[in-house]
Amino acid sequence: MSLKESEVGCLYPTDYWSGRNTKVRPFFHINKFIFVGIISYLCGMLNYILDMFMGSGLRLNTRVDNLDRGTVREIVKYATQYCTDTFGTKKKKNPFTVSIVKQRGGEPAYGQYCPYDNKLFIYHNNCPTVKLLIQTVIHEYTHYLQPVKSKYNKLMDIYGYDEHPMEIEAREMENEYYKDCWNYIKEILC
Repeated sequence: MSLKESEVGCLYPTDYWSGRNTKVRPFFHINKFIFVGIISYLCGMLNYILDMFMGSGLRLNTRVDNLDRGTVREIVKYATQYCTDTFGTKKKKNPFTVSIVKQRGGEPAYGQYCPYDNKLFIYHNNCPTVKLLIQTVIHEYTHYLQPVKSKYNKLMDIYGYDEHPMEIEAREMENEYYKDCWNYIKEILC
């Protein structure tokens, strides 16, 4: 029995695999490969093959808790790079830093900017999707560019959080730029 050229998804066995200790065994008499071994290996290989044909599968609606730490770090890194390239940086003695951490207490937040340490905190456990992760980076980066130390608390007393002019600007920035930022990240990671 031989396979037709038009059949999709069939691997043709070659002599390379004979005598090898593999988890996918060739059966020459039927011209097919059959998986032998641990199912998690097969799932990993199928994901790898699907990624090769369809991309990494990383989408804006991908759940952050389904991503490994390295991928989350890469997304935040490239989102931050996009922000510095697009919006510029402040001239400060100390360059800003970004920490991707798990929020352990207090009122839940997606992120926070600390002007005293010049540090952006991204709370990955509170960002359910890649979209929200990117929006959080843009939002907190906007605060980094604002005069937060001198004006934020004064305006908070007057307007509250929802009507705070700096918060409104940060929300507008995240909504306006997240798609462009995603396209930037997608070109690199996907």
